[in-house]
Amino acid sequence: MHNPTTHVNQVKRPIIDQNRHTTMAGTGIASTGIVLEALRKDNYENWSALVENYLVGQGLWHGIVEADPKKPDHNSEKDDEWRLKNAKALHAIQLACGSENLSKIRTFKKAREAWNHLKISFSEDVRAFPDIEQGHGGSEASYYDLHDNVMRGQWDEAKSSINSNPDDIFEIASSTGRTVLHIAVASGQEEIAKELVSMGNKRLLKMQDKSGYTALALAAKLTDNVDMAERMVRKGGKELLTIQTKAGDDDGKTSTDPKNDTNGDAESTDNKTTTDEDGEEGETNEKKGEDGDDDGNKENDQKMEGDGVEDEDVNKGRGEIPVLLASASGHKKMTRYLFSQTPIDVLFDNGCHYCLMLLKRCISAEIFDIPALLLQHRRYEEIPLTNNPKELQQLVHALAHMPSSFPSGIQLSRWQQFIYNSTKPQAHMVLNDKRIKILLYAEPEDENSFSNSWADFIATHPLGRIFRAISVLLLVKQLSALLEQVKHVAQTIILRKLPGSEKIYDMKKDHHLVLEILRCLSMRISDLSEARIHECSAYDTMLQAAKSGIIEIIKSMRHANPNLLWAMDKNRRDIFSHAILNRQEKVFRLIHEIGGRREMFASRLDVFNNNMLHLAAELGPSSDLGSRSNAALQMQRELHWYMAVAEIVPPKCKEAKNADGKKPREVFTKNHEDLLKSGEKWARDTAGSFTLVGTLIITIMFAAAFTVPGGNDQNTGIPIFLKKSTFIFNIFILADAVSLITSSSSVLIFIGILTSRYAEKDFLRSLPLKLLFGLITLFFSVASMMIAFVSALSMMLKGYRGVVIAAMSLAIIPVLVLIPTLLTLSLEILKSTLKPNLLTAMQKKKKSPP
Repeated sequence: MHNPTTHVNQVKRPIIDQNRHTTMAGTGIASTGIVLEALRKDNYENWSALVENYLVGQGLWHGIVEADPKKPDHNSEKDDEWRLKNAKALHAIQLACGSENLSKIRTFKKAREAWNHLKISFSEDVRAFPDIEQGHGGSEASYYDLHDNVMRGQWDEAKSSINSNPDDIFEIASSTGRTVLHIAVASGQEEIAKELVSMGNKRLLKMQDKSGYTALALAAKLTDNVDMAERMVRKGGKELLTIQTKAGDDDGKTSTDPKNDTNGDAESTDNKTTTDEDGEEGETNEKKGEDGDDDGNKENDQKMEGDGVEDEDVNKGRGEIPVLLASASGHKKMTRYLFSQTPIDVLFDNGCHYCLMLLKRCISAEIFDIPALLLQHRRYEEIPLTNNPKELQQLVHALAHMPSSFPSGIQLSRWQQFIYNSTKPQAHMVLNDKRIKILLYAEPEDENSFSNSWADFIATHPLGRIFRAISVLLLVKQLSALLEQVKHVAQTIILRKLPGSEKIYDMKKDHHLVLEILRCLSMRISDLSEARIHECSAYDTMLQAAKSGIIEIIKSMRHANPNLLWAMDKNRRDIFSHAILNRQEKVFRLIHEIGGRREMFASRLDVFNNNMLHLAAELGPSSDLGSRSNAALQMQRELHWYMAVAEIVPPKCKEAKNADGKKPREVFTKNHEDLLKSGEKWARDTAGSFTLVGTLIITIMFAAAFTVPGGNDQNTGIPIFLKKSTFIFNIFILADAVSLITSSSSVLIFIGILTSRYAEKDFLRSLPLKLLFGLITLFFSVASMMIAFVSALSMMLKGYRGVVIAAMSLAIIPVLVLIPTLLTLSLEILKSTLKPNLLTAMQKKKKSPP
């Protein structure tokens, strides 16, 4: 590189002085002096010309960096001479690109790949040299045109070629081993693929490429086209469903599959956890990953990576079958179809290897009916989840990162919630041509609660005989059956036809499937020893579920093993601490269900001497703050949380200091300074805008009161329309008075907001209620003003009914425009301020017996 102090007239030199020029034995490859300067965006053409000339001169260009079409059968991977030349060419390119660009290509193993990457990164011409492993760089001419036409979607030309030479359909590309059917599937030509399936036979469908992929395997991995897969299975038989790819093959991840199927091993969060029943530090797992930040709020949670998990057994001599490839790519329809056709014994044989892979991949892809069915199968006990806690950990940990897959993780409107509560989902799956019902999880009290309670009353009450006799006379059973039929019709016919109901139905079905999966997995956890529980990272899962607010996981695992409730991370923060930091109400409310142990949790300190109130004083996450439309209500939400936690901690915690020497209230004030200012600005801007509107209405309505329509009698001064249209005139006067009074009230209220001191506690009730009353009075003033306007027109244009009706219709527009703004904001303030909030909910829980 040039020395920045070099004289501007100095001639450019190579990257390193020629005097230090060295060569490699046998080839004379210059480690320096190939180019004049390191590669940049503005010198790529000159740089590439120098490097290309150098490689051509060294015999390292044709067949190494540039594919050689004259040698299609040249097996470059196993040719020692090719590998030697490739290493030399790659070394030369790495030297010439400069130290700043070396990091971009140092992981490449082929010179062609490194060259293409630099060309794409630095050249305006993004065309790269064809890689014979990616396309047809080495295809013979006899069938190259056929493959090329199929890839381009030119079916007429391809069909003509097949008719003239039918054997070409079975020819394979020497570099990839793929037939024309493979190429049609891989290039997305689905219609051509269907035609080729119809023209071919079992031989074509069973042919595998060099990676062991049949056309069905490629279709499963790259598409979600069930129709094409059905045609292949009908033509080639179910044997296609069990043909394995080559073990440990990576084909498709970089060259074939545009979705980069990464089947990586699910990595646990593996937070450092502690189980502590007596409030003391207990047994500890070592954390895998980076430490959290100073306040412990942010931790290095590692989710399951990729579409599935990389199974170690794949590298132990086992390939993959089509249903596994489809699930790894997240193709739901394809996965369900292939699973329904694949013999179930294939999945459970050989140590349930395929069954485990399918479980993990389907859960990651949110295909929940297949895992639920596998866990309910008669051979489910053969799945080695208890003996291999790592496999169990991957399944449960994946669920802990899916809050939207649980009922607690969704937000529905009132109408959507009504549909959700009224539907009763059912799940079925076709397996080996048999329709099988999947049992769905349901709370016991939700199942026929009315019928069960009535039956218990009849059976246990002393007057049971009399009631049984009456029930026979009144045909209660028939009536109950009729009511059940009506309920069934309402659920299956009426509700399912409503707009959006099908989506809600599927959502609820998935929720029940996930809960059933969780129930089955929790049963396995209940059978584990304490050491095995640590090994499967069940404590980490509890912490992650607390962060995500998945109360279902916490309750289910707590039921499986009560000790899991004592999980703590490396900062000695338990599930309730994480619930407070992440503002998860449902998890936090669980603290009132643990009886006398609540005091232990409430008085705990983390490694920074923070108690629960210190954690509540931290600023909530953006996801929680975003649930409120403005900064003022966000501040109110934060105050609600602080007060709710203050209700359960011991009094000494309110004045306790943390490691920084700060009390909880001091921490709250410091962390919410910016939010307080934002809330003040929003309140002032909103009050100022509405004050202007209210002032205009006051001016108009005050003038209208003394300039009544029709004028006044010159003799008496009484309005003329008072005698002619008494009723309408009275409406006009009344509406004018209401509008004037309400607008004046709203202006005074908004002035009170503008002059408020904006203290923290003002955001709890004072400011929201003032704003609420101001909005309500302003709305009534606008509506009354429109009524007065219409009344005046009715008196002045008596007899012109059409004009009056048109004016009345137009007068509604301002009200309709104002409703979305005022009504939405008013309802949000009403819900946030007057509706039982987090604090009142805590108080109610506190009064109820544990």
